[in-house]
Amino acid sequence: MGTPSSGLIAELFFQNLENTNLTKHFGKHSITAYFRYVDDNLINYDFRHNDIKNIQDDFNTLHPNIKFTAKPESDSQINCSDITIRKTPTKWITL
Repeated sequence: MGTPSSGLIAELFFQNLENTNLTKHFGKHSITAYFRYVDDNLINYDFRHNDIKNIQDDFNTLHPNIKFTAKPESDSQINCSDITIRKTPTKWITL
């Protein structure tokens, strides 16, 4: 899989990408929450002001070797990193 330092180098790269480029898009796309675990990202955004396709297209311009894919929620829930997250009117519940 590579050297033992590969994971550390990838983590440093993604942290730098998030801190320098990604955060400027949060306000632009009404992103209210952003979570990342290794290479899985989960974002919460106001769908009344934005479209997931626009967000995905914008994120895909950040680096030529990184491709973001979108998986919208279905029936007020989404699976991310083997966890099901259900949205209620007042909170998120993990299953």
